[in-house]
Amino acid sequence: MVGEVVETAGALRQGVARAVLVEAKSEKNSVRLWLRPPGALPEPEFLTVCTQCTDCQEACPYDSIRRLGPEFGSASGTPAIIASESPCYLCEDMPCIVACEPRALLPVTRGDVRMGTAVLDADRCYLSQKQPCDYCLVRCPIGTTAIHVGTDGLPEIVEDHCAGCGVCAYLCPGDALRIEPRQRR
Repeated sequence: MVGEVVETAGALRQGVARAVLVEAKSEKNSVRLWLRPPGALPEPEFLTVCTQCTDCQEACPYDSIRRLGPEFGSASGTPAIIASESPCYLCEDMPCIVACEPRALLPVTRGDVRMGTAVLDADRCYLSQKQPCDYCLVRCPIGTTAIHVGTDGLPEIVEDHCAGCGVCAYLCPGDALRIEPRQRR
């Protein structure tokens, strides 16, 4: 009996180890999500028009724009915003767009930027735990048209107005917000 239990425990450990290994491999092979700078053309056009000159990156006063590495295949070398490292602060004068001579980034007003959408994990939100917090609400560059307190007392994201800049997710102490890039076809 004891031998059977030990044998079963060993098989379970091996099964768990295999599951962890498969999960790690799938995470490693999964596509990392990023945001394009404000005013970016739809992805196929963007990849064709962008010359990878780094002018938008150099113009960004917050160092929010990065060049994607070789692991991104055909997007390698193109500008992107990784909100968890440094969000886009939606500058009033949009210097990244002004700097883009090839016109891969087209003029857009701050209120019309649509890079992605914030998504709330309510269970992680401090407000759901009755803890005071308002970082996402007061620091959103778009304001209450994009995020406000909903009827349940939690932040409510208005998809049609959320720029997807990542400021809310970057500042959230509970890691309750993430940014999902918009599909750029």
